[in-house]
Order: sequence, then structure tokens, then C-alpha cells
Amino acid sequence: MHRGKNNITTRKKLQATDYQRAPIRLLNGVLRGASAVGVARFNLNPTALIAAARKETGLTDFGDEDFLAPMELLIHSLENEADLNPLGRFMNKSNILRLLKGRLYAQDLIKRHPEILARTLHDPVVIVGLARSGTTRLHRLMASDSNFLHVKSWESVYPVPYPECFTARAEGKTDPRITAIEKGLKAVLYMSPQIAAVHPLDTFGVEEEIGLIQHGFSTQLFEVVAKVPTFAEWLMTHDQTAAYEYMALLLKITSWFRDDPQDKPWLLKSPQHMQDLDALLQVFPNATLICPHRDPVKVVGSSCSMVWNSIVRDSASVTPEWVGQEWLKKTERMLHKNLKTRAESVCDKNQYDVLYADITADWELAMQDIYDFLGRPLTSDARVAMQGWLNSNRQHQHGAHKYNLNDFGLDRQEVEERLTFYRERFNIPFETTNPHLAAATH
Repeated sequence: MHRGKNNITTRKKLQATDYQRAPIRLLNGVLRGASAVGVARFNLNPTALIAAARKETGLTDFGDEDFLAPMELLIHSLENEADLNPLGRFMNKSNILRLLKGRLYAQDLIKRHPEILARTLHDPVVIVGLARSGTTRLHRLMASDSNFLHVKSWESVYPVPYPECFTARAEGKTDPRITAIEKGLKAVLYMSPQIAAVHPLDTFGVEEEIGLIQHGFSTQLFEVVAKVPTFAEWLMTHDQTAAYEYMALLLKITSWFRDDPQDKPWLLKSPQHMQDLDALLQVFPNATLICPHRDPVKVVGSSCSMVWNSIVRDSASVTPEWVGQEWLKKTERMLHKNLKTRAESVCDKNQYDVLYADITADWELAMQDIYDFLGRPLTSDARVAMQGWLNSNRQHQHGAHKYNLNDFGLDRQEVEERLTFYRERFNIPFETTNPHLAAATH
């Protein structure tokens, strides 16, 4: 096994409060005081949230209620494990309410437009890789090709058009979902400005469909923003087919509203698919998988930093050491589960492995190889569009994403020993002598 010499330097210990803007800390203090006297309590009670969603939409039918159990478990974890600050409670309450309202609008829309269910979802091309392994770069490059369908950022958050959306379209006005997302992104970037360097956000940009999976209340997104280990364990060990079936329904709704051609394949991507590949293949048995692989030391360090930068907004009690152990363990378990599913359920003709190093060294060559595997032409228009995306999205334009394994109580040797099976399985090269000290890109 290759072992690099650890070059450990003295660094200031990460503190959650260092990542919280002073106005946000002040606001939490005010809200905490208000809550203590019975004002501004953000109730996470499932029954109350369901009642609020029904009242705000004027609708009552959720359709299939298989989402109730994971939602209740999530709320249990939020209440008993997450140690949310007042702003965190407000953000999580608002998010759950948004998802519940989306499900009510979806069921109402299907009742009025049953033709949605008859839409064909062409066998998708799915990018399946660990977070921070180049999946975003690969996804956005391929999505530049107009011969694929993809989800935009605002559609990922609000996949279901509600009545005001139809009115706005008829009147030639901006979809109110777009306005909502623009305001939301401004708020997120103010509260967590470091996020832009980790995962660039853009209202109209290409985005993964994990926001659709979230409507099934069965997604890693909840783990990224809150400490919910009980929910995370359930998510890892239970079948998530129902959530993926609902994701497919939301893809149909999105496609129907856009009037997409039904002969174009969807291009999908989410690290969630690493963990739930079995569920994805239940819903899309003929999906073609494009699987990028990156130095696992880099992946773990970058993932820990990503989670830390997200989770500290809503809780000051989470420690970087907890993040390190949790996400190293999670990465190891995901890889074992994913490889088992691939070996048992995916034909060689339906899976293509590509190294992150090859994508970054010569993206055109890597893309040509992928398209050859897919049996699709890489047109000159697609090449021009891909180059255009690269020109508009320069590396580090939002600042370099820097991280250190030691910040999270980890060292290179430990990560190597736990994940060497993955490196050896795909012959993944070492990126640097000291990957845990280097700046990284995704």
C-alpha cells in the first residue's frame, strides 16, 4: 500500500461559531429568548406540519402516504439528535412544509391531468459516483449537450407547478418558483458564503435530482444539513424504492410542464445513487451508469468539509471530529453496498467506469470515450457547448475549496486502510503526496 508521510501542521481547531455570521448569531440569540417566553417556537410536530400544508394549499390528498414513516423518523432525529438552533428549527420546518405542499400539489395535478402518468421516461444515463469525485463537473459537461434532458436548480427545489405557475406562464410572467429560488439562494449564500466554493449554486444552472428524491423524505440531503444519525442509519439499511418511484413521477411532471420530447434520455446524477443503486435500478432497470472514481482520501476530506460547511449553520454543537468519523464510515459502507449491487444487478454493457484524473487531464478525450460507450455521437455543437460551460465556470471562481483531514480528526493512513479495497478495485491513482493538505475541486 502506498503511504505518504503526514506533514501535519498546527492549525486552529474548527469551531461552528466561526462559520456563523455575527447577524445570524444575534438573530439566533433573539429567537432563543423569544422561544423561552413562548414566542417564535418553530414546531416540528408531524401532525401540525401536515395540517399546515393542507391549510396553506387548500388541498387534502397526499396520494400514497409511504412518506409518512420516514418523515416522522426524520423529525424524531431532528428533535432528539440535531440540537438545532432557532434558525435551524425554522429552516427545517420551512423545508418540510415545502415538501409536503409539493406532494399535495403533485397529487392534485395528476388528478386534473392524468396524461402525466402516461408519459414515457426514456432509459436514463445516470452518473453514479461519490460526492466530490467529479460527478458535478461530468454532469454539467454532459448536460451542455441539448440531446439530454436535465433538471435545473429551481426545478430541483420546486418540481411541481402550483396554480400561480400556470397563471404566470399564461400571462408571460416569470414562474414564481424562480423568484422564490432566487430569494432563497441569496439567503443561503449570505448565511453560508463558503458554500459557493464547495458546490456552486445558480438558479438556472444544471442541478442533480436529489431535490426530487427529497420529496420522498428519503435523502442524504437531510444528513448534510443536520446531525440525524438515527435517520441516516434507517436510510442506509432500508429499501428506498418508493422514494425513487416518486422521483420518477416528479420527472414526468417536470417534463410534462416543459413539454419535453419523450424520445430524449434524461441525464441524472446524485451521490445518493451510490447508496441506493438497488432502488434506482428497480425503477430504471435499463439505465446506463457512468461511474467516476477519485482518490478516496480526497473524496473523504472534501466530503467532510462539504458537510461541515453546511451543518454548522443550524447547530453549534456538532464537532468536526463527529463529521469525520460519520462520513468516513458512511463512505466505506456506501462503497461496499454499491459494489455489491453492481456485481449482482448491472450488466457490463450498462456500466462504464472513468477516472476523475482522466476527466481533468483531457476532458474531450474522456467525453469521447463516454459517448462511444453510449453509442451516441459527440457532435460539434455539443463540444462547443461543453467548452462554453467550462469557459463560464472557471475552477475556483468562487474561491478555492480548501480542507484538511486533520481538521476532522482523521489521517491519511486511516482513510487509506479503510478504503484501499476501492482504490485497488478501480486502480485509482494518488492525486498528491499529501492529499489531506491539498486544495481540492469537485
